[in-house]
Amino acid sequence: MMTTTNRIGVLLLLTIFCFACSEDDSNNEPDNSFYTIVNNGSGAVNGANDTNDSQSLRVAQAVPSVQNATYPKSIPIMLFFDDKLNINTIRSNFKVTENGEDIGGIITINEAANGYAILTFIPNNGFSPNSSIELTLRNGFNDDGGNSFDSGLDYILTFLTDSEPVGSFDNNGSFENGTDGVVFLGDGNILQGANGCVSPTDGNNFAAITSGSQLVSSGTAIGDASSMMLLGPISDGISSVNFDYNFLSSEFQEFVDSIFDDSALITVVGDSGAYSEFLTSVNTVGTPGNTQCDGFAGMPDDGDEYSGETGWMNKTLNFSNVGGSAFIIITVTDVSDQIYSSAITIDNVSFN
Repeated sequence: MMTTTNRIGVLLLLTIFCFACSEDDSNNEPDNSFYTIVNNGSGAVNGANDTNDSQSLRVAQAVPSVQNATYPKSIPIMLFFDDKLNINTIRSNFKVTENGEDIGGIITINEAANGYAILTFIPNNGFSPNSSIELTLRNGFNDDGGNSFDSGLDYILTFLTDSEPVGSFDNNGSFENGTDGVVFLGDGNILQGANGCVSPTDGNNFAAITSGSQLVSSGTAIGDASSMMLLGPISDGISSVNFDYNFLSSEFQEFVDSIFDDSALITVVGDSGAYSEFLTSVNTVGTPGNTQCDGFAGMPDDGDEYSGETGWMNKTLNFSNVGGSAFIIITVTDVSDQIYSSAITIDNVSFN
């Protein structure tokens, strides 16, 4: 079994190898006048008010996490930080380009269970297919202690976009039509009937994604850490989504209330808007909020013999209409490591 000390060693290696950085270029100032910032909770605060914080800001996990890989054009950018952010430093130090041209969009800051920031970026008009995307957080993008990235370097994430998935999710909310309107990135699949402790809530099928390797499919999580399911396109404009979910993790109970806060998020994007919300995490659920799950998808895949689940829960999201050609995007990710996998199962999805 891997100990906490071993995991810290893994975390240090990830810090060294997982980030792409460049030297500061003061002659290339970003044009950020067209970024809308939405702050949900206190993951971002006004000013540098944590006078005891002298540690450099760090991205604990990025989605997508594989530099220069290709992803569907509907994918959002998600960054999990190891601290709160100073909201006053975001706009002037944040830049996204598509094929070298600045693009605007919505920056949503959600608060994780540990109070830290989860940043989601969704472009105003979606990413174009077959394009090169580059996100830059300039040195000066600070946490609530006034600290930026280590060594005064910019944080840079680059990836490519593919064409839109084929199909429609209009009539497949219970996944009885298999993968119609469903695209998995990483380890994801449509599962039939009972799978250990998890059974469908409506019909015979449900969808599942994991942060692990080949637990529910032949795929491996993006960067060995994150998987996504894209549900869409949905023809008509939508302003609400309702669904059942079950969050499972090998992190229970050993690493509850630690930095290894595996998380799940939901993002909704359409022709005329977007919405993002933190869904749940290991620390949010906590020790009393889960029960042992036996027989699901090779879990636990690390640690002791305990794998926990929340059991099926129902969730409703209400938001401003995002327009047609909408996608519902579910993400599950390891945080601060690439081990002790987590999963989320989804069923009975409805929208209007």
